[in-house]
This record gives sequence, structure tokens and C-alpha cells, in this order.
Amino acid sequence: MPASTRRVAGAVLAAMGIILLVAGAWIIVTLGPSGEARFSATSNAPGTVVVPSDVLNTVDVPVHVTATRGDGGAVRLLVGASADARAILTTSAVSTVNAVHYPAGRLGLHASGAGALGDVSGADVWRLAAAGAGSATLVVDQARAPETMVITSGDSSALKDVTVTLTWANHAWFFEALAMATLGAVLAVFSFNDLWQGRAGDVHGEVAETKTTRAAV
Repeated sequence: MPASTRRVAGAVLAAMGIILLVAGAWIIVTLGPSGEARFSATSNAPGTVVVPSDVLNTVDVPVHVTATRGDGGAVRLLVGASADARAILTTSAVSTVNAVHYPAGRLGLHASGAGALGDVSGADVWRLAAAGAGSATLVVDQARAPETMVITSGDSSALKDVTVTLTWANHAWFFEALAMATLGAVLAVFSFNDLWQGRAGDVHGEVAETKTTRAAV
């Protein structure tokens, strides 16, 4: 392989190694040994908060959902088939979680609809439910996806000033990030070492060529 081509290949591998090392290290720091990713948002618009299936079921591990009301009032979390949830919500006022921002740890919210949603806790479409005063938490597995979570006050009053937190945890993510960082470090060290040795070889070659030329003269 020509020396110039080898240097280019080494530089590319070194850059890839640095990228993998930085990305892996960043994930390790943000997730920690528990492999926990947490995202939150506060809805100030009155109405129901909805976590659709493309967020609730986005990762194939259980998700812990916590809803906390600023006024300490009742809060209820309900999970059911997405089609059933949409039929119940119809055109009522909702704040939908429509984005997950990593590594910022934020959830995006989109307000739509109008009108209060009545007490839907008694409907037979819900597979999981949890309720509490001021705060409630529910762990949603992925066995029945796609599903939608509906967060209400438990009666006809509209929610407002409610903070929703979604947490996913998977120990494997930490070890995958560790493997990524290790691979990146190995690639970077190997590539820089190869580039250094190649540069040293070029210098030695130039010195030897200079000596040969002087001897011939």
C-alpha cells in the first residue's frame, strides 16, 4: 500500500476511534451504571396528558411513568390499546408527548383539541391503572404494544401544572457504551501509533537517501 494511502486510512481510523470513544464516554456519563434514561416535561395547558405508543413503546424495555401535580390534586394514569384510547379522547383538550430529546432529558409536548374529558377511569378498555394524591407512578411493560397512556385527574376536572417523567433503564446500555468507548480507544491508539511509525519510517528513509546522494557526489 502506498505511504500516502496508508496515512489517509490511518487518519480515517483515528477519527472513527475518537468519535466512538467520545460517544461511548458521553453515554456512560449520562446513563450511569444503571443504564437509566430519564425525560420530563411540565404541561401548563389545562386538559388530559397523553403518551402515545410511538413514545410509550419506543424501547423494548419497561417504562416507568410518573405524573405529579403542582397543586397536589388527584392524578390517575391509565393504559390501554391505542385505538381504544383515541376513541375515548375524541376531540377533548390534550397535551400529547410528541418527542423525546436525548441527552437533554426533555419531553416535547403538543397541545390540541378543546373541551373537558369526563371521568373515563371506569371504562373497560384499560389494561393498567394507577392513582394517587399529588403523584402517581405506573410501570408499563411492552407485552401488549402498541398502547397509549392517558393521564387525567380521575374526574371531570382538567389537569394543569402536571409534570410527566418517563424513565427507561437497561443495564445492557451501559455495557454497550463501555464496549463502544473501549473499541474507540483501541482504534485511536492503534491508528496514531501506525501513523507515528509511518512518519518515522519516512524520516529515516529521507535521511538514508540524503546520505546516499552525498556519497555518490
